[in-house]
Amino acid sequence: MSKYLFMLGNGFTIDFLNHIDKSTEVDVYNLFSQGDTVCYPGNNEPGFLSYRWCKNLWNLGARPHMNYQESIGLIEDIVTCANTASAINRTFDSVYIKAYQELTSYLKYLFVGYNKKISDEYIKNNIEGFGWYDLFKNLVSSTNTSEITIITYNYDIWLERILNIAGINFELVGMKNGKQRPNDECKVKIIKPHGSISFAYKDSIPRERFRLTSENRDETVLGNIDDYHVNYDSLDNIYSFNAMIPPAGQSLRLSTSHRDENWATYLREAAKIAAKDLTYADEAFICGLSYWHVDRMELDQILVNMNSDIALRVVNPKPSSTFNAVLTGLFKNHIMYNNSNVMGGIVIV
Repeated sequence: MSKYLFMLGNGFTIDFLNHIDKSTEVDVYNLFSQGDTVCYPGNNEPGFLSYRWCKNLWNLGARPHMNYQESIGLIEDIVTCANTASAINRTFDSVYIKAYQELTSYLKYLFVGYNKKISDEYIKNNIEGFGWYDLFKNLVSSTNTSEITIITYNYDIWLERILNIAGINFELVGMKNGKQRPNDECKVKIIKPHGSISFAYKDSIPRERFRLTSENRDETVLGNIDDYHVNYDSLDNIYSFNAMIPPAGQSLRLSTSHRDENWATYLREAAKIAAKDLTYADEAFICGLSYWHVDRMELDQILVNMNSDIALRVVNPKPSSTFNAVLTGLFKNHIMYNNSNVMGGIVIV
């Protein structure tokens, strides 16, 4: 029997939204473009990305009218400072750290809002023919499949919703209530090293206690893995901490403590173990990973732990030359595809 490993980046979400014709309504390229429509959790009114609520982000230039390059450049600056603060293991007294706290909360409620825009019924009516959807169903139904591990760096929950619609049971690694249907067979394990909008820290707190920034939150990654559970039904709930690492962030640098001490370190180690467990007879798939200089080290820790003889399939319409070079150097049997349309036609023995 074979094991299958998936590594999914933002390209998977983009591919899904394009397939169901929602990429304009749900913009996952420019994360500030719809900031004025995001509801502020303290009063549930639109206007989260504003001087009123996000003074530090605003003073650094965050605006809904920013273009993609400007927005991702600002996010990279903010997260780089957070990386540095974590690496030197001391308080980094800067507007950038306060902006980081604002950014993580903003991104959570941006994607909570995005999630509401697409109903399960709409997905059901438009998912047919999506290559990844068909591949997941084929793999789970195959008697030759022993285990499927999906490492996703996306904190949206569209993957989970797609699997639910396909009738596929799954388990979120590290979460006490992570198995979707506890009493049923489960071949699929999902690892989310950068967190999720569905990760809930202990008990929710009243709306009036919501705070964007706090002097008691100098650390960038907070909460033991045992402090978190999964909550899909009340995504608007407010918690003391958010389990999310923004784009351009590395769980490797943002969480440098022992694996049992915070959720990101635990999940990063779980991803490495899943990669090490693969043999030459297993298969791996990669979709939509950017392989930026800021996240390369974290991805490399997984890639170098895979068996070099594994059959690897990569879906990326515009892969970087650096990523191509790395894959060519590491893997003897890899194939690059421009889109996911062919995924549903892959023969599973």
